[in-house]
Amino acid sequence: MALSQARTPEEYRRTLESSLEEYARLSRLIDNLLFLSRAEGPMTSINHTACDARKAIEVVREFYEALVADRGIEVVCRGEATLEADPVLFRQAISNLLSNALNYTARGGKVSISVQRQDDRTVEISVSDTGCGIPADHLPKIFDRFYRVNPARSHQLNASGLGLAIVKSITSLHRGTVSVQSEVGKGSTFTLTFPPAGGPTGACG
Repeated sequence: MALSQARTPEEYRRTLESSLEEYARLSRLIDNLLFLSRAEGPMTSINHTACDARKAIEVVREFYEALVADRGIEVVCRGEATLEADPVLFRQAISNLLSNALNYTARGGKVSISVQRQDDRTVEISVSDTGCGIPADHLPKIFDRFYRVNPARSHQLNASGLGLAIVKSITSLHRGTVSVQSEVGKGSTFTLTFPPAGGPTGACG
């Protein structure tokens, strides 16, 4: 369409900028699909190391500082714990959950990230928001690939429907679990549970 008729330099510039944004979106989509494909491979393994959960979460929170300030949302972190995890994958899971919470929380809302070691030495990471919440009939499918509660709004947010599927794959690689509780109009809480340090590691079964 851009080449169908003569246009001004400014019009060409806007077209190229729009195309670059779309190329970047497609690149992220391809990267996410490749990650999911590799994560589900029978021989996939990850490197575990002692990870300061709070410190890793603060790194992710700082990355989103500008967006948080622009949207007028408060993000707070609390709790301390060390877990055995791949630091890069752990930060990716937290990033996906925080991004999801910010996307569905209105201006003036709040996102809380908590770290807690349980009596059985498992570590729980919870990301809670005061957003719009998720209808109960959608919850069983929320971690499926490409599943979106509101496809129209997700398109506006440039979402692919893979973020939560990646979170599930990452926790599975760590032999952990992810769950969600939500109430429409009040918000959602996603909880990651990691096994005790020194537990089984290696290939994802």
